[in-house]
Amino acid sequence: MNKKQLFPDKLSETSGPYSHGTLVKLSDVDLIFVSGQVSVDAKGNTVGKGDVALQTEQVLKNLQGVLEESGSSLAHVVKVTVFLRNIEDRNAVAEVRKRFFKDNLPASTLVEVSKLVDQDWLIEIEAIAVAPRHG
Repeated sequence: MNKKQLFPDKLSETSGPYSHGTLVKLSDVDLIFVSGQVSVDAKGNTVGKGDVALQTEQVLKNLQGVLEESGSSLAHVVKVTVFLRNIEDRNAVAEVRKRFFKDNLPASTLVEVSKLVDQDWLIEIEAIAVAPRHG
């Protein structure tokens, strides 16, 4: 097994001892495990304070950035776990997810949590995806 840590230039540096994602190369498929992404831009600023829809957009852009770094895309996501501070925001999050995932409907788990690392963060999403092999 060949494993590569993903630290895309499009994202801010990690805030702790973890990578934004991990690419696993197996004999016939590459798996990407993406760490929980939050609403932080490349400069480390929280985007969309108080607005779960804007935060979800930034989270999914960050997720997309990690996947592109490994040669994959949102179309290849097979599983997401969504951590949401307020379960009442579920519909707003779903609307944004529909725009990003389109017809690709990954397996999904949604969990309401009391806190995330930063009090301004309303959502965090982690994912598992595959990367297509070329050649």
